[in-house]
This record gives sequence, structure tokens and C-alpha cells, in this order.
Amino acid sequence: MNILERIAYRLMHELKKVAPSKTANLRRSIKVFPYGDGLRITMTHYGKYVEFGTPPHVIKPSKKKALKFKTGGDTVFAKKVRHPGTRPNPFVRNTIMTKLPKIIREEIAR
Repeated sequence: MNILERIAYRLMHELKKVAPSKTANLRRSIKVFPYGDGLRITMTHYGKYVEFGTPPHVIKPSKKKALKFKTGGDTVFAKKVRHPGTRPNPFVRNTIMTKLPKIIREEIAR
């Protein structure tokens, strides 16, 4: 295993430790691998929405006439929902800024 592969492996484990997750899907999907002279990070499609957040938006049904969901124990039907958006959770950027420099120093010293 070369130095870039070791750095990628360690960064992947750091990202998996700090990734927010209601289920384990986001954590399981995180992969880091050498790419040219750098690293490539991949994850499930919604990882970008966790990292960068979303603006307020309207959700409409795509295949049915109404949306169906539960809230407060009640089943609700709606033609559209105004979603307030989500705050960003920059776990990738924070990990790169705080953990990656140390990982690189340690692997160079190794």
C-alpha cells in the first residue's frame, strides 16, 4: 500500500466516524481512493445535501395525485408540501480541514 492509499484509507475512516446518520446508509457509502495526484471522495447521492444543505423548496408528487406521510400519529395527504430546507452539516469539509493535515504528516513521517 503506497502513501496515497494509506492517507485515503485513514481519511475514509475519519469521515465515516463523523458522518451524520439516521440509518447507516451515508456512512456505508463513503469511499476515498487515490485519483491522479490527489484523492477522490464518493458517497450516496444525498450526501451533497447533508454537506451543503438545501434551500426552501416545494415537494410535489411525481407518480401519484397526492403525497402521503405521517405526522403526529396522523396520516396526511397533500398535493404539495413547502419544505423549509435543511441546514448544511459540513462534515466532509470539517474533517478535511481538521484531520487530513495530521494524517498526511503522520504518513509522511512513517
